[in-house]
Amino acid sequence: MSAPRTTRPIETVDHLGPISLHRLDLALGLFIGGFVALILIGFFSQTANPTPFALVLALHNHLGRFTLLIATLMFLLAIYIGLVRHADVTPYFLRGAYVVWGALVAEVLLGGVMYLIFNARPAQDVHLIYGAGAFLALPFFYYVERTSPKRPAMGSYLWGFALMAGIIIRCLSTGVL
Repeated sequence: MSAPRTTRPIETVDHLGPISLHRLDLALGLFIGGFVALILIGFFSQTANPTPFALVLALHNHLGRFTLLIATLMFLLAIYIGLVRHADVTPYFLRGAYVVWGALVAEVLLGGVMYLIFNARPAQDVHLIYGAGAFLALPFFYYVERTSPKRPAMGSYLWGFALMAGIIIRCLSTGVL
């Protein structure tokens, strides 16, 4: 019978300098909500004859760029926590990952509305595959992180957010209407 696998003790990170991470994930959620509010205000103030399709298109386009930004920021945070501080996944980081994935859920729903209700197709059909890849990247690496006998911890999220950001870049280049 072999001895169980052991790993070194992992430091927990719950602060980024003076900023507490449990406030950071709340700020991320509020930031996304504020961003969507700004999109709506800008859309209705700049559009003379707003249509439902134009509103969904504007939300989808802006939210796509925004998800790239927050996925990149979470990737940088994962680098800091995992590679600089050699720490493990914290509940605060995990909630931030859920917020990013929630933004992608909204993005997929908006894309689905455009595709199924308004019959709008992306410039290239491969955009749908890239969208599915961006949507599934984080849950896949979450699954890997949670089920591995020797947990890769932050390494899984490093890969997940890097892959998600790369796929979102490809989505942005293939979906222009």
